[in-house]
Amino acid sequence: MSIAKSTLRQVGDDGSNLGYGRMTHLFFPSFSKMARVSRLSVYMTAYLCLCLLANMALVLMFITGYQLRSGTPAAHIPRPSQLAEDWDPHSGRLLNCADLPSITNLSIIGSGWTKAVYRGEYGKTWLAVKTVHTSGHDMTECHETVSICYKQCAAKIIKESLLLRELSHNNVIKVFGECVPGVDYSPGPPVAGVVAMITELGHPVNVIEVLQMNFEERLQLASDIGRILYHLAQSPLGTLLMKDFRREQFVISGGSLKLSDVDDVVIGDHPCTTDQDCAIKDGVKENILINLTCVMEVCKGFNSHLNAIHASQHFMRLLIPYGGPAALESACLHIVNLQSRGLLDSEAVHHEIQSLVRNYSSGAYLSAAEKDTIQNFIVYHGYTIDEADFSCLRTVRTGCVQSVSSPEEGAWLCSQFPECMAFVLINQWTWTGRQIAIFKGGVREMRKKKQHTLYIRRGQG
Repeated sequence: MSIAKSTLRQVGDDGSNLGYGRMTHLFFPSFSKMARVSRLSVYMTAYLCLCLLANMALVLMFITGYQLRSGTPAAHIPRPSQLAEDWDPHSGRLLNCADLPSITNLSIIGSGWTKAVYRGEYGKTWLAVKTVHTSGHDMTECHETVSICYKQCAAKIIKESLLLRELSHNNVIKVFGECVPGVDYSPGPPVAGVVAMITELGHPVNVIEVLQMNFEERLQLASDIGRILYHLAQSPLGTLLMKDFRREQFVISGGSLKLSDVDDVVIGDHPCTTDQDCAIKDGVKENILINLTCVMEVCKGFNSHLNAIHASQHFMRLLIPYGGPAALESACLHIVNLQSRGLLDSEAVHHEIQSLVRNYSSGAYLSAAEKDTIQNFIVYHGYTIDEADFSCLRTVRTGCVQSVSSPEEGAWLCSQFPECMAFVLINQWTWTGRQIAIFKGGVREMRKKKQHTLYIRRGQG
């Protein structure tokens, strides 16, 4: 009873000592029942405390990186910096919002009406980050609230990311990840709501750089254009039209031309009611270039032809009409002329360029007389010459260095340079499969070298 008195004397409803007499008057008749309830409450309280402690222990072990397993440490949880260092573009792991803070050395490399593009480094990989250009035309000319304007611009980036992934191809820039936060953008410091797309890094197509390339390098870009045109005509989404087909929509990455901007892509051929709706006109003089047929209310082949015309205007006429073997010049001009007049659709352009590449690679353009020039040379397998370099036109490196389709072409080229006395075929090949030849102005100091072959003009040794 003394214990019960002590317990019941604890705290009243208002926090004061109620007194034993009053409490016994109120509760004494059911005191035994209350004792049983008190014991149950103690058990429940103890159980809840144990559960709480267990949950706290689990959270603590999660944070500190340990497992409930005999007290042994869990596998090390990588820090964001470690994830960046270990990341490989070919690993398949897509980057997300959590990875953005680990992209360092950011610098802006381009901007347009909607997007700003930054160059940055994630671990050991340089990549591009596209985000909303907050001072661009689409933001500054928008008359809605900042948040709504940002959403409209961000929607274009999200759409572009989706399109690029749907159009996955060797000549389409690769998407490494994206950030689409679940919160609204707020102006000022970007604490929340920053939408970004992370892609493969490329550099802009510079006309001066293109004109300084040798024919084989430009032929590779022309081949890339052909593949892009073919892919747009036969894409998983259907036939696509590049409304804004300009060099600014492309980048060069790893020596290949890649489509990087698909903001203005239109899915499906041009709608029509009659064949007159399907005329493709010259954008400058408004002359009709080609009339297409209206089939089931669409202009059949409209996108394929118009893309090919635009590609001729902005690319092909800069790439193949000059600098190649003289025997291929007429074939190159023929392709460009047909394409610019709308007489080749995208598929035809692709096939024509691939045929040109095969012709260039095989040396099929060489005449029998040109091939017979090899008879004027003596061959030394496993030999080379280190000195006696001289400069010549169309070089791909210091000295007179060119690719050849065969030793016969090397002999014929050497015969075209009065100072050329010999040439060496080395163990290097270009993207077309042609072998690198180094042309020499003298034949002294021959030395052995495996996988090299020396050709010396007769009468020089």
